[in-house]
Amino acid sequence: MTGIAGRGRRKADPDRQKADTGHRGGTHRQSRTDEGSSVVEAVLVVPVLMLVLMVIVQFCLWMHATQVAQTAASVGDQVARSVGGGPAAGVASARSVLSGTGSDVTGSTVVVSVLPGESEWLQVTGRAVSVVPGLSFAVSASAIGPIQQFRGSE
Repeated sequence: MTGIAGRGRRKADPDRQKADTGHRGGTHRQSRTDEGSSVVEAVLVVPVLMLVLMVIVQFCLWMHATQVAQTAASVGDQVARSVGGGPAAGVASARSVLSGTGSDVTGSTVVVSVLPGESEWLQVTGRAVSVVPGLSFAVSASAIGPIQQFRGSE
C-alpha cells in the first residue's frame, strides 16, 4: 500500500522551499550582494559623464574662439587694406572684435605687417576660454591681401 499511496507525495526538498518562499505572496527579495550596487554605479559613472560633458563644452568654446579670431583677422585686414586705413586702423578694428561681447578669446595679440609688393598681413593669436582646469587651447588666424590705393590716371 505504501507504494500507491506514497506515489503522489514527494519528499519535502529544503532547497526548493527556500527558493519558493520569496515568490509566494507577490514579494521578491534581492540577494544581499545587489544591495547598493546602483549607488556604486552612479558614483563611478556620473563623474565620467561630467568630464566628457566638460570636454565637449571646452571643444565648442575652442571652435567659437577660432571663429572669433578669424573674424577679427578678416575685419582688421579689410580695414588695414582699405584706402585711408593702415596698420594702426587694422589693429584697432581687430581688437574691437576681440573685445566684443561673446568673444571667448583671452590674451590676444594682433600684429600687422606690410609686405613688399604693396601687400599687408594681419595675424591674430590668443587662447580659448577654459572650462576644464589646466586645459586651454591656442587659437590663431591670419589674413593677407593687397593694399588698396587710389591711383590717378597717368
